[in-house]
Amino acid sequence: MSASSPAVFAFTLWTSYLWLLAAGHSRVNPRLIVPFQGEKRFSYEKNETQTVFYHEDGHPALLVGGKDKLYYFDFENSGNYTEDFFPGKPSEHCDDQANYLTFIDKVNDGILVCGTNSCQPTCWHWENHQKSFAGDGRGLAPFTPSQNALVLVDGTDIYSTHKKHLYNGKIPRFRRARGSGELYTSDTAMQNPQFIKGTVIQRDTPYDGKIYYFFREDNPDKSPEAPLLVSRVAQLCKGDRGGSGSLSSSKWTTFLKSTLACVDPATKGNFNSLQDIFIVPSEETWKETRVYGLFTNSWGDSAVCIYSIGEIDRVFQTSKLKGYNEPLPSFRPGQCSSERTPSETFRIADGYPEVEDKVQPINQKKAPLFHNKYHYKKIGVHEVQAVNGETYNVLYLVTDKGYIHKMVEMPHGVLNIMEIQPFQNRVPVQSMTLDHIRAKLYLGSDTEVVQVPMDMCEMYGNSCDECVLARDPYCGWRAGKCTSVYGNWSLLQNLSTESSQEVCPSYKKQEGDSRESYHNVTVAVFSRYYLRCPVESHYATYKWFHNDHCVQTCNTTHRPCIHFIENVTQDQYGCYICVSEEGGYTQTLVKECMVKQPEFMRLQWNRATTTSCCSLMLLMVFVLLFFLRD
Repeated sequence: MSASSPAVFAFTLWTSYLWLLAAGHSRVNPRLIVPFQGEKRFSYEKNETQTVFYHEDGHPALLVGGKDKLYYFDFENSGNYTEDFFPGKPSEHCDDQANYLTFIDKVNDGILVCGTNSCQPTCWHWENHQKSFAGDGRGLAPFTPSQNALVLVDGTDIYSTHKKHLYNGKIPRFRRARGSGELYTSDTAMQNPQFIKGTVIQRDTPYDGKIYYFFREDNPDKSPEAPLLVSRVAQLCKGDRGGSGSLSSSKWTTFLKSTLACVDPATKGNFNSLQDIFIVPSEETWKETRVYGLFTNSWGDSAVCIYSIGEIDRVFQTSKLKGYNEPLPSFRPGQCSSERTPSETFRIADGYPEVEDKVQPINQKKAPLFHNKYHYKKIGVHEVQAVNGETYNVLYLVTDKGYIHKMVEMPHGVLNIMEIQPFQNRVPVQSMTLDHIRAKLYLGSDTEVVQVPMDMCEMYGNSCDECVLARDPYCGWRAGKCTSVYGNWSLLQNLSTESSQEVCPSYKKQEGDSRESYHNVTVAVFSRYYLRCPVESHYATYKWFHNDHCVQTCNTTHRPCIHFIENVTQDQYGCYICVSEEGGYTQTLVKECMVKQPEFMRLQWNRATTTSCCSLMLLMVFVLLFFLRD
């Protein structure tokens, strides 16, 4: 230890003592970081650096694929077990002699599990907690676990972007790996793509069904002002039978791609890097199916833009091909048919696969639903019916710091209502899936999986005002507590811009101004004092008022909003309130009155402080002697 260490230690001790004297009282508030109740968790047998989830809506069990292991967790019956999936014969050409399970899904009414298997991709059937060999897994699992890829299951058809050979096939392709004949995209269709997600949209006739997949790729525009990456949506016809020529008979002939636009119209800021996609089907028509796209920009800010499948389909059907200026044949590129695509149509589509028009967000301003400074990695969307009969979309966004932001999509914008820390330590979220029927969120880190209830109503305090002001569509006030809408429809709930005090019957207008509702604090004249207001939302503005005059403002912060009084004078006594303002909503968080300390109490405090300081000085001397004894 250096010679200056005792002095540093003593100084730290002294400043810590002063902070404890000044900090005053604090309030734990669940809206910032939630030590939530109702969660259930299971731990892995060892750290899992890469995992894949499989979960069926309405069932309490979760399958997790890891390295050499398949985990089964039953969150309702607290049952779990592990099945070993050790690789077969080691391969001398493989650097990682392990079996990373990368694919779990229902195929032909059974569960299919596939893994890398020492660079020899293999699949197994999984039934009644038993595995059986299902054959070669090339095209369904990668050779190494680090490969970016997409696998999409549609009944007996499986679509994949995994390559089928270890030492060739370096150009990524989207292929029909299992089902009614193998097809693959042309080598020039995509430029260094990073695949995100895919979906199948059924339409009136089987051949007219569409496959849409989302990816980002290198921008062909190499001008200095152009972004390096561009985000895309591609379309393929499910009934594509290939081309009529020998060179096109095994290729997708209906491939077209378009750019997903996500631009802030106010600043012209472009969010060009697609991170994740979540599909929300429509009960009315396939055209109303919503696509929630999560984007980032070059500074790491995030935005969510919403598109409709109907608008995506319209762009592909009506837009010109980028760079092609000749008349199009009667059989248009991208057109679905039960027959093989004519050679001329395929030649044009293969040479000019991008359409001119971009897919724009569905709102009138063609703007993001919201954007902010957080860097989000994943998105999930859940629909919930509120007490008023309206359906609200709730967004669950995973930050790069390991938090979950719970946001409600309102008619006037998005309201951030909760930030959740799902794991016992603040670690990144590797995997996430939603149970839409049971209203549960499943999250995985490298050490554990957690089931989080979406209706964490007990987090909103024990008053009607706090419960209703949260604007959480899952929650309402009933029988003296904040409770879930599931099974309870006679709740007090308010998702409009009206004040919660107009909903809660216990509210009395004069109560807000009564002196009895304030917390009294006795403070000595000429002393220092901190007024501390807890931060409930990162998007709110917090203000301290003294006798109706604003004396402190805090914007977008993780720390408490503190009003520090260096030297308390006669004018600074009186009542203070801290108010949060967010999206038109106002809430009073702290009400405190500073009362002048009587003279005789100040004399006693001085004696007590002197005694405490002397004791602390003796402790500091002892510490110094201890470190200098040698």
